[in-house]
Formats: sequence, structure tokens, C-alpha cells
Amino acid sequence: MKLEKILKWVDDLLETSRFDDVSNNGLQIDREDREVTKVAFAVDASLESVKKAIEAKADLLIVHHGISWGGGIRTLTGGVFNVVKEAISSNLAVAAYHLPLDANKKVGNNYEIARAIGLKSLEPAFSYHGNIIGVTGVKDGYKVGVCSGGAGEFAGEAKRLGCDVFITGEASWGNVIEAQNISMPMILAGHYETELYGVQALMREMTRSLKLKTIFIER
Repeated sequence: MKLEKILKWVDDLLETSRFDDVSNNGLQIDREDREVTKVAFAVDASLESVKKAIEAKADLLIVHHGISWGGGIRTLTGGVFNVVKEAISSNLAVAAYHLPLDANKKVGNNYEIARAIGLKSLEPAFSYHGNIIGVTGVKDGYKVGVCSGGAGEFAGEAKRLGCDVFITGEASWGNVIEAQNISMPMILAGHYETELYGVQALMREMTRSLKLKTIFIER
């Protein structure tokens, strides 16, 4: 299948264009051959995940955390150089989807976590850069807020929304103290661990919808 067709399918599913993101979402490293027969998925575009995708004979690596943020790549040095060199030398394309993969109701990190822990009556919540990326839900009479990654800053908003507990990946020490000061129980389940959900759900949906060979790259 053509690379462009795959990327358009992902963009349409995740509604990438509507997000104001710190990540430059979409294709970040191109490849010469446009035909893709196998797609690898990982949380991060690390040198390790790129090497494992190449070993698995993937043509495209899709990640949550890419290598191009804000103003893009200004210098090809250090770790970024190593990732780009490895990918280009093996003709591996790399695409990243950050906030769109946090927020998506079908395959996003936060809705997937909410469903995994049995939350009901799901409602979007937690605004980041003007994008609603998290979710609240109810289980056994308790209201739970969920926002994956490093979202400890939302403990106060979770309290205002009437949550009994807030789940995220990690938080700064200041966020921890703030949560304690307002008596907002906060579960820090791991940045990487909370962002496995969306990548894996996107992989399953691609396998089902596009009939492509896929593989998940463990950290």
C-alpha cells in the first residue's frame, strides 16, 4: 500500500489537522520507495525502536513521540542525528502522532485507559494548548479523571470537575504538592505505560481496516 494512503488514513482517523500541538504530527522522516508492506508501532522514535523496526523489516514506523517538535529540527546532531541516520540508511519512514493520539475517542490513550479500567459515562476533559485531550468517567460511584503522559498539572482541574481520583503518567514535584494541598488523590502510572494504549489500539485498527502487516516494538 502506498505510504501516502496510509498516512491519510491515520490523519482522517485521528483528525490530526484540528490539533494545535507541540509535536509536528505526521510524516517526519520520508523514504524513497512509496510502497509499504509492514508497519511498526512504538511509543517513542528512539534509536532502539528504529533499529528494531528495521530488524523486523518494517517500511514505516508510527510513534507517539517523534523527533520533530515546535520549530522542527534545527540541527542534526547527537541523538536526533543517530535516529535520522539509522532510519534513512535503511529506508525506514517515521511518522508521529502526539495529541491526536491522546485525545481520539476510538483509539486514543485516554479513552483506551478509561475503557480498560471499566469507566462508564465518559466525558472529554482537560485542555492542553486549547485541545481537550483527556477524559472523565465513573466506576462504582467514583468519578475518575484520566490524562496520559506528564499531566500532573491537571490535578486541580480534576478536583474542580468533581473527580475522586486522577490518573496520569507522571508529575513534577510541584504538581504532587499541589494535588496533596487540595486533597486530590493522584495515581502516577508511568509516562510510557500510560501511552502504550493508543499506539497499540491504532495498530490493531490499522491491521483490521487496512489489512497491513503490523508489529509493536517494545521498549
